[in-house]
Amino acid sequence: MRRDVYWLALVQILVAISMGILGPVYSIYFEKISGSIREVGILIGIYWIIVGLLEVPFGILSDKIGKKKIFTLGGALVSFSIFLYPLIYNLHQILLAQIIGALGYSMQMPAFYALLADATKKKKRCLEIGFIDASGNIFYGLASMFSGLLISIFGFSLIFIFASVLHFTSSVVVGKAMKEFL
Repeated sequence: MRRDVYWLALVQILVAISMGILGPVYSIYFEKISGSIREVGILIGIYWIIVGLLEVPFGILSDKIGKKKIFTLGGALVSFSIFLYPLIYNLHQILLAQIIGALGYSMQMPAFYALLADATKKKKRCLEIGFIDASGNIFYGLASMFSGLLISIFGFSLIFIFASVLHFTSSVVVGKAMKEFL
């Protein structure tokens, strides 16, 4: 496998740990703020609708100005939105953080898939993408298993900051380390 396949696996692992820590407790945290699990469902739905509406335009933009730039900018936005979570005290603030996160994620995903296509060899593409995806899934699972313990020790605020730093670091990896083919 090429060096950049390993870098993309590292990116996937960093994002997976970040999201794995938050995944199991995300709804619980926002239910405490909003007071309603129904509102949490609406917020999550809004997030995914925004992502769905913006991935194609950001894919076009990524083709025009560069995958690494768009991935890195998107990662910074996602990281910033996660960093905001401990500062949120009402439903409108959650919505704003969700919109920022959705913008970032919709920038990252088309760029990430394009980076995958560029980094992998055609004859080994399924193996290499499988390696990258498996790496992310394993670390997402491990982080999810430990998220409750980490939150009980460090609290929500530090976990959100840690997740934010991990996600931002994944963007830096793409921006700085991946130079071979981009």
